[in-house]
Amino acid sequence: MKINNPLVFGLAGLLHDIGKFGQRADITYTEAELLDTNSKNIIGNICKVTREGWYSHQHVLWTKAFIDKHIDKFKKARLADDVETFNNLVNLAAYHHVPVTDEQGLITLADWWSSGIDRNTDEALEKNALWGRDKFRSMPLASVFEKLGKWGQEAEKAKWVYPVNKFSTSEAIFPKLISDVDNKPNYRKLWDSFESDFEKLPDSDPLAFIYSLYHLLKLFTWYMPGSAMDYQYISLFEHLKTTGAFAHSFADFIQENPDCYISDSNHRLEFKEEIYPVQLLCGDVSGIQSFIYNISNKSAVKSLKGRSLYVQLLAETVANELLEACDCSIVNMVYAAGGKFYVLLPNTKKVNDGVARYILALENALWENHQGKLFVNVSSTAFVMRKVEGELKTFIEGESGEKHVGELWKNVAEKTGEVKKKKFKGILFSRYNEMFEASGLGGNVTVCSVTAEELKKGDNLKLTQDDIEQGDNENDNLYISKTVKEQIELGSDLVGHHYLAEWHRKEKDTIQIGINTHWKLLQKFDEKQYKAHTWILTNWKDDIDIIPDSYVERNSALGFRLYGGADVAITQDEKTQKKRNRTFEELADSLEEDDKETFTRLAVLRMDIDNLGELFMNAFDRVYEENERKVIEKKGSFSALATLSTQLDVFFSGYLNTIRNKPEYKDHVNIVYSGGDDLFAVGKWDKIIAFAEEVRAEFRRFVCGREDISISGGIALVRPKFPIAKAAELAGEAEEKAKTKIYETEKGPMEKNAITVFGVALSWEKEWPFVKDCKTDLVRWIGEEKILSKGLLMKIFSWYEIAHPPDGSKRKPAQDWKWQSAYSIARMANSKEQLSQQALHKIKNLLYCQQYDDYKNISFTTFIAACRWAELELRNLKTN
Repeated sequence: MKINNPLVFGLAGLLHDIGKFGQRADITYTEAELLDTNSKNIIGNICKVTREGWYSHQHVLWTKAFIDKHIDKFKKARLADDVETFNNLVNLAAYHHVPVTDEQGLITLADWWSSGIDRNTDEALEKNALWGRDKFRSMPLASVFEKLGKWGQEAEKAKWVYPVNKFSTSEAIFPKLISDVDNKPNYRKLWDSFESDFEKLPDSDPLAFIYSLYHLLKLFTWYMPGSAMDYQYISLFEHLKTTGAFAHSFADFIQENPDCYISDSNHRLEFKEEIYPVQLLCGDVSGIQSFIYNISNKSAVKSLKGRSLYVQLLAETVANELLEACDCSIVNMVYAAGGKFYVLLPNTKKVNDGVARYILALENALWENHQGKLFVNVSSTAFVMRKVEGELKTFIEGESGEKHVGELWKNVAEKTGEVKKKKFKGILFSRYNEMFEASGLGGNVTVCSVTAEELKKGDNLKLTQDDIEQGDNENDNLYISKTVKEQIELGSDLVGHHYLAEWHRKEKDTIQIGINTHWKLLQKFDEKQYKAHTWILTNWKDDIDIIPDSYVERNSALGFRLYGGADVAITQDEKTQKKRNRTFEELADSLEEDDKETFTRLAVLRMDIDNLGELFMNAFDRVYEENERKVIEKKGSFSALATLSTQLDVFFSGYLNTIRNKPEYKDHVNIVYSGGDDLFAVGKWDKIIAFAEEVRAEFRRFVCGREDISISGGIALVRPKFPIAKAAELAGEAEEKAKTKIYETEKGPMEKNAITVFGVALSWEKEWPFVKDCKTDLVRWIGEEKILSKGLLMKIFSWYEIAHPPDGSKRKPAQDWKWQSAYSIARMANSKEQLSQQALHKIKNLLYCQQYDDYKNISFTTFIAACRWAELELRNLKTN
């Protein structure tokens, strides 16, 4: 096998199924408008013939036609220099179902590894029974969440699906009923737009071209099914990119180890025993929480946003720099979000040496910039896939037995976690004195007003009045480090800035992250020569593009990225009349607290997905009955896991912006951090509670109404001047309390799927609806109808304290609260009108029978959460 440029093989893998897009946008093969005569005439060479005598996998004709049509573009990008040879880019991509050379067979193998199946089997050639032979143009992408835990069931049972459309972060992320979707009209319009944008991609640099094409494909093909014959739940884009990653890795490995494989007469490749050609590498930023939250409230909003974006850019930067160090491209990126990334790399000496050199340089850079506060843990696992009884199985280097893909991801995640115990191992001896000996001067020295860290000589800047958000604005002796200043500006620039520019040199007002990458936020696209321009997506623009209106072709790569919380609550400064970020006091509406009855608090919310590790490990299992016994068959593939990862990130990094920007939240809720699978937000206490409830409700809709794929959270209420680091810690403790929640349902005991608020962990499914309804009733009875007095709530609190003494109290729980409450309620009922008696009767049923309307088994603790909520709302109603 001859390998000249592994990038070409990666590109061929990325484009191998682009013909599925073209075919669905066209009409039948014989009347096709997008196929030239040459492509039509070659059908017998590149398509297989089924047992029924018809040509299968005809999409490769459109793959060939597309690359042929735009071959000059690929030549300009120096990715089709060998166009006259048989193993050129066109044939590598188009012959992947009937390879006639080992080079073409390499793409075939990459396709199989990506899908986790051998697409040459008879089963893979069978048409979907529901849609018929030629209805693949109508088949939609089904929601992956509908099948999690039920994988392998018939595709015709898909109920929740996506219309074919461009990538989106708004309402389009939610699946629709299959009966409401007709995709045929959409494909041609999208194809024409795709081809138009393709011609505008920068092509003077191969990596910039691949980067831009990668994002263009994501934009147009994410909401298309990868196959109309099998695995309708996998995004076409995710299959394209993982196939490209495997193809590049195979080519690079074979270039270094030419005798590592065998092939049969049909050029079907297989790696020899004890050969592990590919590695899954994971990077995970540690120290995120202490880094983000270790600030004072002097410039809290800007600092929090700047540090949050900084951490996300750190993970992304390390991933990109590492890929460059290995001569790979964005195609090798499997997933990057939430401070973590996964990449597929060749398991070669050259790559491993490059990774080792880069990690050593990275450790030095991180220590220099953060003195151990931030670290990127990196580890990898080498593997191979082999056929076992007709199915592809995963084998991990150094471990016995076959595995499934989820176990591979778990393996590398665990190894990456172990790296945390050996942080800075590579520079331990060279920087021993810095790490273990006392540092700083101590005593009367200048410290950073945001982080409280001692400032070095020459590394101090005055905290300007524009940067001070709360506290003593007249103090002229506030200093910050240059790094903190950059982070404040990064957070400040998020307002109204929708471009993120990246390049490999220091420029004015840029922030350096990683080893040699510099970033800057821009309000609009400009014509400077950057390494890359990337949209930061919020819901400000419904139609996502990567080609700006003012774009003039240059070398800069073009793309888009998700960022949770790019928009923040803003106000107009009375003195300067300029727009600025709202302070914590302004978020909480607590600037004037003369009225003691008014309750104003800042709420801190933390939420994330329950059992995420188990979801990736076991979500794609096929469970069925065989001979009266339950059988669990481990399934899944790289394409499937990549689809699931992107789906989760679309919700947390994308759609949460749509929720937060609603009128009821935009002035009182800020998303500090949202990405991957978790959320951190601050805001006015009642708005945060409503926001958390809506996030949970929308997530449930997103996962097709399933309660077993859940999200839990915790809310801490604090005064606006309360240290934000401590508030984040309290919210984290509240979240952990929700994660330990166990409650009974008709299906048996359930855990997690809860929210902790007012110190009480409440199950979303069972207890939250009661608390909300009961709170509403109490507010109406006491504050609006005035048929009960507010004193009743005070009595309920005292009864609860008797039954549940505070933590640390020496008093034991007592039952005499029941006698006291019965006596008090009876006296109230005797002196009240009928409506009052009815309300008191409901409260008695709740206290003594744990029943409230249709709600049953309601504990006193759950009831007290409703009472606390009602009491706070009543204070804001100024009710006596």
